Amino acid sequence: MDFNQAVLTVFIVGAALIVAAMAAVALTSGGAPQPQSEVQPRGYALRRRWFWALAAATVLALIISLPHLPYPSASAMAADMHVTVTAQQYGFTLPAELPRGRPIIFDVTSRDVNHGFGIYGPDGRLIGQVQAMPDYVNHLPFTFTVPGHYTIRCLEYCGVGHAYMQASFEVK
Repeated sequence: MDFNQAVLTVFIVGAALIVAAMAAVALTSGGAPQPQSEVQPRGYALRRRWFWALAAATVLALIISLPHLPYPSASAMAADMHVTVTAQQYGFTLPAELPRGRPIIFDVTSRDVNHGFGIYGPDGRLIGQVQAMPDYVNHLPFTFTVPGHYTIRCLEYCGVGHAYMQASFEVK
């Protein structure tokens, strides 16, 4: 079972338990009304237990999922190949050729206005994107496994020539 299937299974089991608990409450609440002074202490105690149970479940989910986040560590990024990408109306400055199978960090910035930096694979599908913003560098980690012609398109409306703003590179 892969990680996504495990998460789905935990979600379905958790949802089924919540539905069962709600059904049990609905089935046992058909009696005569009770005075507020009798119900309030039990309600507050139950609310406290639910809060701590949900807090524990949230911390556990965070601990389990953190190692699977797709973001590289700072030390891993330092060892990778960095490619500087500068966007300006209406084009991108980047190398014409990039290596296959090597981790690459695109360091993306802009000279003028906000731009989108979208990488389209040889099959025409969007495979990565990040914002290009003036006076700020965004980092987009990627490892190309398929050789071929890749196209860069602007994904943020940046002016009259936006529709024609693109560049390309080869992965060999």
